[in-house]
Amino acid sequence: MDTIKRLEIIVPAIELKPVLKLIEKMGINKYNIIRHVIGRGEFGESSDDLDDRLSNVYILTTCLAGQEDTLFLELQPIMEKFGGMFLVSDAVGYRC
Repeated sequence: MDTIKRLEIIVPAIELKPVLKLIEKMGINKYNIIRHVIGRGEFGESSDDLDDRLSNVYILTTCLAGQEDTLFLELQPIMEKFGGMFLVSDAVGYRC
């Protein structure tokens, strides 16, 4: 059993590939993606009515404690430009 951090990241779908590239660059190779996430944030309401690129995606992953700060700093320019959410919580992981 390992103490890990649970990361929940919401970004515009158009930024999914660059975000995944940063995540994988940190050695985080396991994640789940939920597409067509809609909601309201500092940039107003998001929608997926017109184009997939205008909707948001939800990325769920985990990392070792300490990696979350580095990843946030890497993602910050994207999130400041396009909006998004970066949530971190403590978790316990079991290796299978």
